[in-house]
Amino acid sequence: MHDDRLYDEKELEKSWLISYSDLITLLFVIVIIIAATQLTRIQTEREAAKKEQVEHEANLKQVHQSLDLLNLQKLELEREIHQLEGQKKVLTGTIDEKGSQEQEMANLPKPPVGMPDSGERDMETVHNQLSSALAELNLDYEETEEGLRIRLPEKILFGSGSADLQEQGKEVVGTVAQVLQRYEHRVRIEGYTDDVPISRSSFKSNWELSSARAIAVMREMVDAYSLPASRFTVAGLGEYKPLVDNSNDENRARNRRVEIIILAEKE
Repeated sequence: MHDDRLYDEKELEKSWLISYSDLITLLFVIVIIIAATQLTRIQTEREAAKKEQVEHEANLKQVHQSLDLLNLQKLELEREIHQLEGQKKVLTGTIDEKGSQEQEMANLPKPPVGMPDSGERDMETVHNQLSSALAELNLDYEETEEGLRIRLPEKILFGSGSADLQEQGKEVVGTVAQVLQRYEHRVRIEGYTDDVPISRSSFKSNWELSSARAIAVMREMVDAYSLPASRFTVAGLGEYKPLVDNSNDENRARNRRVEIIILAEKE
């Protein structure tokens, strides 16, 4: 009996160590749970911040594109105002001034029959200077009643669904711009796409994409080569005037293009 009591007293003395060990283990588990919860919350906040940054960059890009469209409209309005002011001056001229001008024109020596005027000679010079460079780049162009029409395919100018000029595209646009620097012909730039609806792009429609691409080509000529913005007219025609039917990938690639029309009319 004496030995059993001595054993129980010793076990009782050790029992507090077991309870303390359990308490430490429980606290350690609680700390691990809290740390895991905090880590999950931090990761969630970091992913939310990244998503918000991506959305902000996309919104900022759309704002820049909207500004480009507004600048284009502003240029169009300024050009129309300039034309209206010129017409006003002509209409307010007196009959005597008009008669004097007609008399002066009548007194000017007429060019020999069959000889082209200066505008036609300039267009011929522009054609000659561009034809060799365009042929070397394997680019399509043609003479029309309006002037010289140059077709630049998407694969040279832009990436899929993008309106940012690639380096090769800048070089091709620069070839045309360097010739235009020596003349005063007006220029119309038209953007086209295929008929496939946009699914992975910051643009909501093919019309917006074609307009932004035409503006990008114009801005390269204006910003990089100092051509007057008043010489340009820009249009986005989307999928509505294809060169060929959109029945296969090759035809759709031909329809995705930007056309530069060098008009016979001068500024």
